[in-house]
Amino acid sequence: MKKTILLALFACTTVASAAAAASPAEPIADFTRSYSDAYAALNMGQLELSYQANIGRLLGETDVARQRAVFGNAARQLATLDTSKASQCQRVDLQRIAFETTLNLQKLDLLEQFKALGDQAKVTDQGLYQMPLGRAWYAYMLKRWLTADATPADLMAFGKAETARVLARYRQLQAQMGYAGKDTEFAAYLAEPGFVYAGSATPQQDYETKQATVVRNLDQLFLARGIEPAVIKESDRGAAFPTDGYYDPPTQTFYFNKSKPHYERRSLDWLMLHEGMPGHHYQARYALQGGGCQSQLPPVFYSAYIEGWAAYVEEFGATLGLYQEASSELGAVEWDLVRSIRVVLDVGINHDGWTHEQALAYWHQTLPMLPGVAEREIARVRNWPAQAITYKYGADLFRQLRAKAQAKEGTAFDIRQFHDRMLRNGPLPLAVLQ
Repeated sequence: MKKTILLALFACTTVASAAAAASPAEPIADFTRSYSDAYAALNMGQLELSYQANIGRLLGETDVARQRAVFGNAARQLATLDTSKASQCQRVDLQRIAFETTLNLQKLDLLEQFKALGDQAKVTDQGLYQMPLGRAWYAYMLKRWLTADATPADLMAFGKAETARVLARYRQLQAQMGYAGKDTEFAAYLAEPGFVYAGSATPQQDYETKQATVVRNLDQLFLARGIEPAVIKESDRGAAFPTDGYYDPPTQTFYFNKSKPHYERRSLDWLMLHEGMPGHHYQARYALQGGGCQSQLPPVFYSAYIEGWAAYVEEFGATLGLYQEASSELGAVEWDLVRSIRVVLDVGINHDGWTHEQALAYWHQTLPMLPGVAEREIARVRNWPAQAITYKYGADLFRQLRAKAQAKEGTAFDIRQFHDRMLRNGPLPLAVLQ
């Protein structure tokens, strides 16, 4: 069924019959509207970070028969719908429906298999791998979080390759800073007071200055859209939300969070790019400026697009006037190392059954320069399977699509136009974005 749906939607019709050419596009609009109403009426909850909360909610709230009727009916209609008169925007919506239909039918199949286990169908706190049908659950979560088909084997290879690539850049910067082959001395240097905001010192003014610098240079990478920069404020959430920065879409605010004794100066540049301009804030506001397809479908959170975009734009720091010091780029590279090794750990723990000790040993062997976050990140990928992969997987797809566009367009390639194509329709499943 999956192949039938996707082939019906993705195949380009080059020759149409006279009857098809004369047929109106209203059936497509009617189908999309009907599907949207039916989807909204299901009142499906949001995706949870924790696998325990996510699976528990699915088991408790999913009306399998009702959802199977909605998505099964959609699949049958998609397979026979005449798309020869569909506009480009209608095709985008139909592709989204195809993805959501296939994903949800996979989910329903899995729920029925799980419930059929009777007393064994229990959600444990020992990790997804230890659960009944653990690998099947992981396959579903990979598709739900990544919004594309990716095998654990391919992801493991990708994670190892990315870790090696980023680690090479780390070593280049270490040598550039005068500490080649001197890991102990380099660690001591990076721990010096000059690299942190201590006590009551705040990065507020520095963030505002850096944001203004980015805004001045945006036209090198993006078409003029007149997007106002994010508001910058200090968070009052403290240790209750232990992250150095986050973006709040409703208030269009980038919050920095001094929840730790010291706030790292090396984090400023990449956090500004990721959370503010041209990351989360810019991406969220861009689609609202108009010019793209105004989808009639209910909103769905596509993490791999959203987090992938924010991770992708971090590579443009120098072009946008940041990364003026090697230590600032090093901060971005350090975090990219964390994201890279998380891909390996995610697959190793949740698909291959790595123990905590195995995961910890792999971390310390691979990234001995970052011992302080190992326990936290291992716990994260065990409790939030597949979520941490979205950053790297999404960013890599944006780079792949850029390379394909460059190869196709040659000297006519304009990165501003490419970024417009990536942003103008808002978040999409990566399977659709391709």
